[in-house]
Amino acid sequence: MHYYPMNEVVREQSKNHGFSYMVIVNLLTRKDTAEDYINTNVRANSDTKLEEDELAQKAANVAQGLIETHPKFANFDLVQIVGITFASAYDRERE
Repeated sequence: MHYYPMNEVVREQSKNHGFSYMVIVNLLTRKDTAEDYINTNVRANSDTKLEEDELAQKAANVAQGLIETHPKFANFDLVQIVGITFASAYDRERE
């Protein structure tokens, strides 16, 4: 994974963590017989570099929490994570 230097926006959103990742989580939704796909952006922050499997698990956990608590998902019969894409990785110390 290639790490970029943090810009000011990422620094602010990373809450002083050393590493920040943007992950796109693809969700399959179903209401009655109608299916749709929704992409949601997830930011994962860490004090240590995450391996890809750790990052995927962390992003899935965040997305699952969103599915369980956000009202926009309450009316669906099914919401399922079907894909995870690593969009960007930032290192606070990288110049």
